[in-house]
Amino acid sequence: MHLLQLLLFLPLFVFSSGALAQRAISGEDCFSLGGQADARTCLEKRVLDSDVALKDTEEDVLAYVRRWDDTPENRRRVHAYVLSSGKQYLRYRKEQCELQAALAAGGTGGSHRRFLCILELNEQRMGYLQSVKEMTKR
Repeated sequence: MHLLQLLLFLPLFVFSSGALAQRAISGEDCFSLGGQADARTCLEKRVLDSDVALKDTEEDVLAYVRRWDDTPENRRRVHAYVLSSGKQYLRYRKEQCELQAALAAGGTGGSHRRFLCILELNEQRMGYLQSVKEMTKR
């Protein structure tokens, strides 16, 4: 398989496998705990854990890129793109998840929508970063 094809299709394989397990991890199961306050507390914890996992994943990918069997110039370039795309991702996530919260039209579900959005986007970003890591192993 060509490199470009692998880059295009690898995230699809990552996202499709374990989708049900990811839903539970993403926080949807927080709503079975009882009231709104319990759900919010659960979601807040999941977001904190997810942010730590995202940071760890990015650091892991950067470590692989530094050891990648490629030219030093290309390693530096990929490293810079991973960092830059991470910053852009955080800006995108903030705007996208604020949009989701706003769709609650001031209702109590706004924070829940924001947290679920963050969890979902973090899962997608981690999946993408894992595909980058896989590419550096080859």
